[in-house]
Amino acid sequence: MSVSKTLLAAVLLAASSVSGQDVGDTFTVNCSPLTTQRRDPVLSFGSDTSDHVHAVVGGTAFKADLTNQDAINSRATTCDKEIDNSIYWVPTLYHINSDGRYELVTHKGTAVYYQNRACDYVAGRTVCPSFKTNFAAALPAGLRMISGNKDLRTFNQSDVSQRAVNHHCVGPNDQETNSLPVYHCDTIRAQVTFPPCWNGKDLDSADHKSHMAFTAYGDYNGGVCPQSHPKAVIQLFFEFHFDTAKYTDRNFVFAQGDKTGYGFHGDFVNGWKDQTRLGNAHRTCTGAQGVNAAGCSLNLGGPNGPGRASTQSLEHPAPAEQVGLNGPLTALPNNKIPTGSTPQRRSVSRAFAKDY
Repeated sequence: MSVSKTLLAAVLLAASSVSGQDVGDTFTVNCSPLTTQRRDPVLSFGSDTSDHVHAVVGGTAFKADLTNQDAINSRATTCDKEIDNSIYWVPTLYHINSDGRYELVTHKGTAVYYQNRACDYVAGRTVCPSFKTNFAAALPAGLRMISGNKDLRTFNQSDVSQRAVNHHCVGPNDQETNSLPVYHCDTIRAQVTFPPCWNGKDLDSADHKSHMAFTAYGDYNGGVCPQSHPKAVIQLFFEFHFDTAKYTDRNFVFAQGDKTGYGFHGDFVNGWKDQTRLGNAHRTCTGAQGVNAAGCSLNLGGPNGPGRASTQSLEHPAPAEQVGLNGPLTALPNNKIPTGSTPQRRSVSRAFAKDY
């Protein structure tokens, strides 16, 4: 090999090495609130009155009979990735006031983490290759799913799907618990992780869960997929931020009547407008600039780069139902009865978000 070719090979090798070092396993979609209402087009498709009230972010086409194509065709999104019209929602949070009325806790905003944490099933594989060289597939077009169980009021540490739900107390008493926090918090950050393993064929299922699975080796936040669900896809992790600073007690309840926090859950409808750009994001949104890097597949150029979170109007007005936006209610919508209680003993699956 000539000196010039040797030098070129060395330069290319060095560039490849630097690029690999700069690859991260996460990018974030940050969203302003879209709406608070009782529709749920995954669990109660076509109905204006699902089981409970939700905090919703993302594509403005949210409606009772929402399809994935409807989401893609949204006129706008409240999130900061312009090509993501996906819609994300969770049960909203209420405070039970001293007079017994239910006050809607302000939903401040949402962060959705897109994580390259899982790998495909391969016979004999128990550990994933490095995320710097192994990339989970884009969430398939048409996918919709739920993570969590609205009816849970107890916690089973051995159940991976239950470990995937937790709550971060933001403030002087900074901690995470699987239950609602046991201390006063400036913000309660309610969190749910979605399974990253797909059966490779179904975009939904009767329970909106069975087409997806958590890993066979690893934990709820990544690892090797099982043979039954062999295809690793980008893993979603929701953070919904609720402003609890003004409350001096911990008398909170999620909209489905859950005082424990164990029944927190999330819904997702895939509305990405460009699957190829999504699939390339972990490969290209690298270095200190991340999604703002010129070569990032999510960066469309122009003054907003990948996009900006913003307040947007719904294309389809919310049902004419009082959900707490105009003041405290005498009962939870749909007459949900609070059950369970916030545990006093701390039950934790992980310590702090930085360790996630």
